[in-house]
Amino acid sequence: MQQITATGREIEEESFATIDREAGAHHFTPEQWTIVRRVIHASADFEFKDNIVFHRDALEAGIAALASGCNLVADVEMIRAGLSAPRLARFGIVTHCFISDPQVIEQASRLNLTRAVAAMRRASPLLHNSVVAVGNAPTALLEIARLAREERVKPALVIAVPVGFVNAVESKEEMLRLDVPAIVAHGRKGGSTIAVAIIHALLAIAAQRAGSSAQAADGRSSSAVREDGATRTRADELSAQPSLRSAVTVVGVGTGGAQDLSARALGAVRGAKLLCGGERHLALFTDHPARRFVIRANLEELARTLAETSEPAVVLASGDPNFYGVARYLVNKLGKEQVEIVPAPSAIQEAFARIKEPWDDAAFLSFHARPLKVEQIVPHRKVGIFTDPSNTPPVVARELLKAGAGGYRAFLCEDLGSPTERVRELSLEELAKLEAVSALNVLILIAADRP
Repeated sequence: MQQITATGREIEEESFATIDREAGAHHFTPEQWTIVRRVIHASADFEFKDNIVFHRDALEAGIAALASGCNLVADVEMIRAGLSAPRLARFGIVTHCFISDPQVIEQASRLNLTRAVAAMRRASPLLHNSVVAVGNAPTALLEIARLAREERVKPALVIAVPVGFVNAVESKEEMLRLDVPAIVAHGRKGGSTIAVAIIHALLAIAAQRAGSSAQAADGRSSSAVREDGATRTRADELSAQPSLRSAVTVVGVGTGGAQDLSARALGAVRGAKLLCGGERHLALFTDHPARRFVIRANLEELARTLAETSEPAVVLASGDPNFYGVARYLVNKLGKEQVEIVPAPSAIQEAFARIKEPWDDAAFLSFHARPLKVEQIVPHRKVGIFTDPSNTPPVVARELLKAGAGGYRAFLCEDLGSPTERVRELSLEELAKLEAVSALNVLILIAADRP
């Protein structure tokens, strides 16, 4: 709320006073009225006073989820666009919307679904204990209801306010029949603006409660007494505690992107004041308010920046950062005590999983920014290889054939986890002739003529 000016605050307060005066008596609790009043403020429509229902302790469930930094899933991008990034960042909330995801569009077309239904199916792994906001698509709300009934998916809160004439009324009534906390606007009225207003009101209440708790804690701390008889302050308590985290956290991002990050990894990212990574990884957190450092061919500058910062810093890397990754470099530069590593499955692990081959008996090589040496490959029956734009998979195949080591079957795994994922089994001769290979690839070689 820091963005609002004094004049803007005066106008908002006058608007709220007008709403309070003209709305008259109501049955809502003070905090529920905070939400309803903001909806009326966003729409200038007093009918919402009679339309909004808080189902199954919705307010408490929603505030608790948001305050814990839950996922927030929206049916349309308009909701994400309307949300305040600083308010979300205070609690480390990550927003998701899959309505324009290529996989969703393809599935909707193939199965003759609405994109809203396909998007909620795509989001289903994220829905449990999340806040879900539906302001536009009644079919999205019906799909959430189906997932809750049939697949036992239970969001922490559903904001059920889709606007429209077809299925809008029915989808909202369906939500009220479920054992799922929901804030519902009866009837045809609703919309993305209404969903945003409800979310902002919930965030304001959560922030107010957090502020009150912090003040109470500070009060208790300031009244404590040190062993020497002097007053023990909050600063004393904090200085007496050991550090709970390293200065730099290197977070591995798997092929599933941000949605597959562990709670530990997400917690580190949410708390970061400096977020470092390649452009592909930083794009996963476009709403994050942290200062950014784009990693290119500038590792020395990265290490220097991290060494000089006093803020919580996170470095995003692919897969397991300790497996041919940036973690080794940063540990050498900054020291082990300054670096924490939170790994995700390596692309190598994902590749072996795709071809359903064990990898505990494999050798692993990287020719990424390293010289390609055939003699490093040929002693091994099974090899997982990272390549680069110079040492591409076809180049590796041609070098093996030139050396007379053509007894391998090749498994080329490209764009793992993305809509363009492709896994091919090829002979070395076939691989050597390929002209176009994705830069995001893993090459697995298995010699069929060796035990």
